[in-house]
Amino acid sequence: MHHIIYMSRGVRPMSEDALRELLQKARTDNERQSITGALVYGDGQFMQIIEGDESVLAVLYAKLLQDPRHINVVKLADKQIAQRSFQDWSMGFQVISAEAFSELAGYVEPEKMDLQAPSLSAADALLLQMMKSFVLTPPKS
Repeated sequence: MHHIIYMSRGVRPMSEDALRELLQKARTDNERQSITGALVYGDGQFMQIIEGDESVLAVLYAKLLQDPRHINVVKLADKQIAQRSFQDWSMGFQVISAEAFSELAGYVEPEKMDLQAPSLSAADALLLQMMKSFVLTPPKS
């Protein structure tokens, strides 16, 4: 089992209809390929975790890099995992505020990360914990 966590910036803000369409397609494709995960969208930015077979994720990530709907894709983690964290979700999803997205991603300033570091395990664990908290906690009204 493997997971990839990445961040990116949308080329333009996405409407609820566009997000819904994106999710429907992702969920259908992910179920077919046994991929699970979660997607957070806020302030025009995405953070996503995808889980599954390493070779399947490599193909999906290559496609994500070519997706014209986003730019500045930064891979934050790419590693083997003991088990899925989102095993029941073909793609969990949460729209969050700009402030909440800053809280999620702010400690990881991708342009300042040393992506050649031997291990991202601490960042990986923190990202996973934060993704779970945002996706599994209902938004505040």
